[in-house]
Amino acid sequence: MSAVTCGGSDKVCLVCGGQHRPSSLPGLLQCAACGFVTANVDLSPEALRELYTSRYFAGDEYRDYVGERALFEKHFRLRLKTLLQYVPAPRDKRLVEIGSAYGFFLAVAREHFKSVEGIDISADAVGYAVRELGLAATAGDFLDYPLAQPVDVVCMWDTIEHLQHPHLYIERASENMNSGGMIAITTGDIASPMARMRGAKWRQIHPPTHLHYFSKATLTKLLDRCGFTVRYSGSDGAYRSLDTIAYIILTIKHQQPRLYQALKKTSLLRLDFYLNMYDIMFLIAEKR
Repeated sequence: MSAVTCGGSDKVCLVCGGQHRPSSLPGLLQCAACGFVTANVDLSPEALRELYTSRYFAGDEYRDYVGERALFEKHFRLRLKTLLQYVPAPRDKRLVEIGSAYGFFLAVAREHFKSVEGIDISADAVGYAVRELGLAATAGDFLDYPLAQPVDVVCMWDTIEHLQHPHLYIERASENMNSGGMIAITTGDIASPMARMRGAKWRQIHPPTHLHYFSKATLTKLLDRCGFTVRYSGSDGAYRSLDTIAYIILTIKHQQPRLYQALKKTSLLRLDFYLNMYDIMFLIAEKR
């Protein structure tokens, strides 16, 4: 193995240690060796925290994250069902979620595991998880999170793309996990047909909140370098409300809040449905 054992420095590709070059996608860089794509953005911890205040979950990125708790929990039950197929005897296992937000996944998962705990950079979200759901959640950074005992399962749901140095999180999970432990990750797949077709207009490309763009190949390579073997590789859809879709398209993307409010007064936006565009990957990997 090269000097870059798990990821790399800021000057080189965090997946393979190769050199970055301008991508065909404006504002992004691509590794000349493995094809990993990253945003040409460097944020301080303070700047990252400022991105994920309560506004992010209620207006900036989501219409009303807390208001759609039932939809999120419905979705998380599907993810959990897949995860549990790869976790024997979960009631003897400790699960940690990185990027736990308001705790909706943990609220579903705690019925199946010995213990669940979460950590998130958003103090507002963590406060809700602790106060309203009675969860063990901490506001902070997983890289500084105290791990007195080994972790059995680590989940990163739609989180890795937000992290300044995602390889360090996978590395720390690996270092604090016994052989046979599992890590589960969902994130956008930049090699998917949808991403390739949409190009720079792909819905997942929006720095500075999304900083990194993995494919199944590059994420598998990173996991392998950190001591994990992928056991499951699939795609992940989501339950969506027409209300949220209309809000994102009309209010956030096209600045047409009046049109959104007019539609909201009708009954058209009350429905929800499951949608899978096959551009969100779902990987589950085992610590060797």
